[in-house]
Amino acid sequence: MVLIRGQVTTWQDGPETPSYPELKEENDRLRREITTLKAQQERRQSNTLPQTHRSSKSIDGIEYTPGELADGLWESLALESHTRGSRVSDWADIILPNVECSRKLIEFDMKWDSWVHYALEYPQFKDESDNFAGRLEAGLALDEADVSWLAVYFSVLSTALLMMEDDEAQSLPLSPGVPVEQVSQNWYEAALFCLHKAHFLRVPNVHSVQAIAVLCMAFNNRGDSELGHHMRVSAIRIAQTLRLAQDDGKRKDGYLSLEAERRLWWTLVICEWLNLTHESPVIDESDFSIPLPSVSHREVQDTLVDPVHYHIFMARTSQVIYKFRISLKYGVKSLKDAIDIVKAADEELASIIDSLPSHLQPESDAVTDAEIQALESTQPWIKWQRYDLTLVLLHLRMHINRVLQKQWLSSPEEYHWARTVSVTSAMSLIWINRSWDQPASTRKQCTSSKDNREYIEAIEAGLVLLDAVESHNLLARHAARVLRKSITGVFT
Repeated sequence: MVLIRGQVTTWQDGPETPSYPELKEENDRLRREITTLKAQQERRQSNTLPQTHRSSKSIDGIEYTPGELADGLWESLALESHTRGSRVSDWADIILPNVECSRKLIEFDMKWDSWVHYALEYPQFKDESDNFAGRLEAGLALDEADVSWLAVYFSVLSTALLMMEDDEAQSLPLSPGVPVEQVSQNWYEAALFCLHKAHFLRVPNVHSVQAIAVLCMAFNNRGDSELGHHMRVSAIRIAQTLRLAQDDGKRKDGYLSLEAERRLWWTLVICEWLNLTHESPVIDESDFSIPLPSVSHREVQDTLVDPVHYHIFMARTSQVIYKFRISLKYGVKSLKDAIDIVKAADEELASIIDSLPSHLQPESDAVTDAEIQALESTQPWIKWQRYDLTLVLLHLRMHINRVLQKQWLSSPEEYHWARTVSVTSAMSLIWINRSWDQPASTRKQCTSSKDNREYIEAIEAGLVLLDAVESHNLLARHAARVLRKSITGVFT
């Protein structure tokens, strides 16, 4: 509404006025075109500049960045998370599990999830959960229980149900008529509800740290990446306040065993340092001196292995990435410095892989190795640890070498090695997700090609994988959406 020649005039929408989504889509398209034109202009300019001048200019582009697609993904995810509200605002809103359901979910966590979050001590937590579920069926009211412990309990239930295979989840004795996804979401929101009821930001409690460490497995899947970042930072601060895992004689009693506290602490550090976004880490290596997790020395059968090897790998890997990012931020004075940093990080990752036990080596295969086959028959999680470690390695190598993308675009021959590592790692990620169960002897090696068709097929395969899990993973749904928008017209 405006004033024109003394009269109030109101804007009238024309018949072809674009809607807000249409305007947003057009803005996104124009932004992509501008980015493409800028890249083309930079390549033309770099090709006409003397080599010495080109090198000095190229340093300006040396920085850690997750890339435009990743930026679009996190922005898209954050926008949707703002529009959702919790359905749990009272104790009566929480769906109660029965004894059998609780037992099966806790057993699932103990077998499949506990070596990821390392937030709990088993079998103690299982005993506590079984006892609580029994009291619940006997008539215990939720508000009569330890609310901070309830945050841990519902974190475990929700995450276990989220990670469980569909067939197994459908067989659980859940509330009749309530979909599995809704039950899992309810328990996730119940965990957050209990954390707030426990005043976790005001009252430091190890249960709050444990609950958030478990939820770190689920924040992105549920589309709560922004909340997850703040919760993770809070957990780190709470752990520091509690002097968690610090064996310095300045506290009377430990909350957990010293080794359990170390593993819990490193879970938080791993999540923070391997957070591959623009966010700078909130904790520096100089802020703590807590040893890495260690392999237990308990007497076990020869056929059993300690799952903590996976955790140690992730902790050491997070150290490499932290050092890599800090070095790029403060240690680059020349292009040679950047190249040395990239190569050093890549070599450190390789050395970590070399130090892994044989059952976790990426090239190990139960089909051809009888010893590994025997281990996997009694401990099936070994295969998935090896699978995850391989994907983590490829993902990080792709990110590390991608730092030199501007250099390989302007000087393809000189920096082809960085491009090759980055591209083949990305394509291998897709291939492994599709073909992991094939014997090692029949696996095809992904190689870079000048034929765009190969890349198109890899992208299409990636979209199929994302679509397959989108019902359980909001991050995958947004990733597919961002990827489809980005490739429109690129290869046509």
